Amino acid sequence: MTAILCYGDSNTWGYQASTAERLGRWERWPGAVQRELGDDVHVIEEGQNGRTTVFDVPFEPDRNGLTYLPVALQTHHPVDLVVIDLGTNDLFLPGVNAYHAAHGAMKLAEVVLASDAGLAGGAPAVLVVVPPPFAPLGTWDQGESPGAERESQRLSQAFIDAAAAYLEEDGITVPLLDLRDHVASSPIDGIHFEADGHRAIGTAVAARLREMLSL
Repeated sequence: MTAILCYGDSNTWGYQASTAERLGRWERWPGAVQRELGDDVHVIEEGQNGRTTVFDVPFEPDRNGLTYLPVALQTHHPVDLVVIDLGTNDLFLPGVNAYHAAHGAMKLAEVVLASDAGLAGGAPAVLVVVPPPFAPLGTWDQGESPGAERESQRLSQAFIDAAAAYLEEDGITVPLLDLRDHVASSPIDGIHFEADGHRAIGTAVAARLREMLSL
């Protein structure tokens, strides 16, 4: 059975903007991927509210995605492919911009591709998902993160540039899926999605996975 690990933040966990509650299994985008790809694929959810790519969060040390990723890979070994959907929370940290978030995501891809968490001790494939631009944040965009909304508009190009740099330096192509082409952030809080947004994400991710894994 093909195993796909979805590694992300609250938008993988299924936080719903309108209710502040968690969407059901089949409403969350990993569940939508499971429905799209069928019973011969095992879609594993590893979403955590507030998770970053590689950055420590003050007073919440367990949110660093780089720290936990090796544990997730070991826990779910063997994995055929890892979908990395992170970067949103990075922009709310002091001094962190789109460039840093994109390179953080590339670092996570590097960890996956250097691991032995795939079949027969090989490395899983990886797909990096680019978060869409934020909707207007209102009170979210205050305090130490006045540029978060602006930086979110730069994520697409920042991820493209980071993947190109990784290819140039290491000769490895990291596939990207840019969500700005498929979904818009909720106007309620600017960063999360409703059930219809999760369906759109799941459909887009599943289509790319079919290509990558010949499903």
